[in-house]
Amino acid sequence: MKHNQIFQKLHKQNKGQNRILGFCIFLSVLLITSFSLMYYGPTVQNFLAEGGDTRKIANLLLGVTAVGCLIFTMYASGLFFRYKSREYGIFLALGESKKTLKRVLFRELASITTVAAAIGLLAAIPASFLIWKLFETFLVSTREMKYQFGFDGFIVGIAFAMILCLFLSISGRKFVKRTDIMEILRTQHKTEMVKEVRPWTFKAGIVFIFMGIFGGLGIPSISANVFHQLLPATTNLLFLFSLAGIYLVLLNTVAQNRLRKKKEKFYKNMVSISMMRFFAKSTTRNMCVIVLLLFSCFFACYYAALYADSSALFDLRNSKGFAMHYPAPEEQITKEDIQRTADSYGVEIKEFGETDACNFLISYRCRDLNDDMQYITVENVQSKYALFFSEADYECLTGRKADVAYGTYKTVTTTNYKETIWDFKDGLWEASNPDTGKSLSLINSGTLEYDALAAMSDPYAYVLNDRDYAELSEGLAEIHKEHLVLFDVEDLSAAYPFGYDLMCQYVEHATDLSNHLSLYDAQEEKLAAEEGHEYGLAGKIDMSMDNALLLNDWKYAPGFVVVTNEMFLQIVCVYVMLCLYIVIITLAAAAIMSYVRSISIASDNRTLFENLSKLGAGKAYQRNILAKQLIKIFQYPSVLGCLTGFLFSAGMSWFNDGRYIASELKMLAFLLGFSLFVILFLYIVYRSALRKAEQIVGIRE
Repeated sequence: MKHNQIFQKLHKQNKGQNRILGFCIFLSVLLITSFSLMYYGPTVQNFLAEGGDTRKIANLLLGVTAVGCLIFTMYASGLFFRYKSREYGIFLALGESKKTLKRVLFRELASITTVAAAIGLLAAIPASFLIWKLFETFLVSTREMKYQFGFDGFIVGIAFAMILCLFLSISGRKFVKRTDIMEILRTQHKTEMVKEVRPWTFKAGIVFIFMGIFGGLGIPSISANVFHQLLPATTNLLFLFSLAGIYLVLLNTVAQNRLRKKKEKFYKNMVSISMMRFFAKSTTRNMCVIVLLLFSCFFACYYAALYADSSALFDLRNSKGFAMHYPAPEEQITKEDIQRTADSYGVEIKEFGETDACNFLISYRCRDLNDDMQYITVENVQSKYALFFSEADYECLTGRKADVAYGTYKTVTTTNYKETIWDFKDGLWEASNPDTGKSLSLINSGTLEYDALAAMSDPYAYVLNDRDYAELSEGLAEIHKEHLVLFDVEDLSAAYPFGYDLMCQYVEHATDLSNHLSLYDAQEEKLAAEEGHEYGLAGKIDMSMDNALLLNDWKYAPGFVVVTNEMFLQIVCVYVMLCLYIVIITLAAAAIMSYVRSISIASDNRTLFENLSKLGAGKAYQRNILAKQLIKIFQYPSVLGCLTGFLFSAGMSWFNDGRYIASELKMLAFLLGFSLFVILFLYIVYRSALRKAEQIVGIRE
């Protein structure tokens, strides 16, 4: 038989391994490219603020996902090269040179990689479109959410495929270099035993996991809120305790030394225990990677749930459905315009409130960060403007009584507001008229919750006693006043066409008087100019309904709940879609790694099962041994990955503001349900891997 015939015969015999490697390459390229096509498409990029935290998180998740896909593909290549070592050992024994084998290997590897990567790149286009449509169906579907192809994402996919080819080439070169007959003969007898693992390592690992999560999340929060000290970024290294804890827990479960004290149970499961202990190092490393992939899966799911729940911010229980505020000198849409538009859409206006409010200079206390990274309390004297209402104006707009005593004020906050480390609800002590110079000393007498008004001023909006307000506002120029309009409609859920039309009119009437970024303040700009500093918020925005971030960036953005919710849901949809895609990728990577590891275990222990058969062991006994071995590959990482992911999510929610609100408890309950889904999904993969493993060892009928 000629060499090329032997090559073809062996290649045909081992085509299953070629398929596994090709499938992993195809899946990796498909997942990364389809994700990139959506992420770098115009639709998503228009929704993500340039340089914003969400864009940074998305880029980080994309990088982590690419690394995860690279890891599980390289792991699959390890199984491919393991089979190739046997194949090439035959040719080495026949006197074939390594140079020839290297050429044949790279030809075969290039063929598999090129075909699989090309199919993955091409399949990514319809895959990204179908996944987008699927998310669009379940989340939100508007004209702004139309799928748009992003060629930059295709470049990312090609770059990832090239990196994958490079790593596979390096692995192939190392494989040929170290391949010799003796190493091949020793492959099936090589073990990876570890030194005796003490029983206390399991408890120590659990403690380390909690220490890492608490240290990385809790210590910075406690330091900031209790000791007013911002810790450096190196504090994140405390999370490494959790990584060490995961390794100790898995190492202890793999070694299973604790079973030696239970002699009867140990001898009953001696074969299964020994199988895992003989490959303890690689098994532990494999499990650690799977745990980290599942943790990333949970982390992405946590963020998806967090973003999805943010839509509750726009709630009608503590606000009217439509709210506008703009500089008083600006000629904006009038009550007649609103009524005429409502009539054209058959919308009934109710609870209409309209009045002026004043911007006074405020002297207030807040916290700032000094050069020593400490949070210090500072007193700002007439450093910025804030919006003030009289009792009567507040009642006119909201329909509620304020009851503010003379010489006091009440702070307007959002529903269920919790004070941050930066601002104090009672920090204001003086308000001043910028035109007359008159000032009033004030003390806080409580808070009022009203979402629409709270969003109109930074750090807060305030309500004064009618007499105080009249005295302080006397002589105030129109440029320092704002006109406010709040109203409801009879059927808000059906008022989107009316709201969108009204918002278009509002944007069209806007002038340079209101064309400011959301946190812009005229007094801060004036003080910066006097000190010779550049004011960072002095820029203008794109006053257009085509600007998806208009409501977030505009100081005088209207609060039309029915429109705001729709636009906000579009942004949320993008965030959730990106996070859920990461969930899919990491979960798929964990499942494939577990499956490939199971096949590897079955292949490595085929001789063992043949010997068991010769010793008279029945197929039921052998099947039980194999099942116990494989279930551990799935069971330990899945439980530990879900547990650490849940603890991290619970810790983030608690240390964010020191409490759990109803939405956070609902989110944690959702994560518990998601963990059950992950475990069920991996169990299905386990059953599939078990059937394949039984075929490999020859015990499946």
